Amino acid sequence: MNFEKEIKDDIIIEKVNLIRATYKEAKEFMNFIQNDIEAGWKKIIIDMKNCKFMDSSFLGVLINSLKQLEQSKGSLKLASVHDDAQIILDITSISDIFHIYADKEEAIRSFRAN
Repeated sequence: MNFEKEIKDDIIIEKVNLIRATYKEAKEFMNFIQNDIEAGWKKIIIDMKNCKFMDSSFLGVLINSLKQLEQSKGSLKLASVHDDAQIILDITSISDIFHIYADKEEAIRSFRAN
């Protein structure tokens, strides 16, 4: 499976099980996360632990999902971003718009602190 879900109370964690997240998987991921947004989930964590590379299509899905959630007073956070993927986020300045956490446990705690 390219993507998995884990639920912790009112938080859904979506794990990306890809080393390279490209346009081929972007549509699948868009449908995956869109289902959760439409189901009313407001707190979403994307666990990027295994993902070393994201192309612009996949980044676009992340950004669009973040915008959708923010419009409905929700929040999307990234966790366990691999160093190589972090470079891509930093170069494109996308890291400035996301809350990024060292691991999913830290991201969960950040939701509970609010």
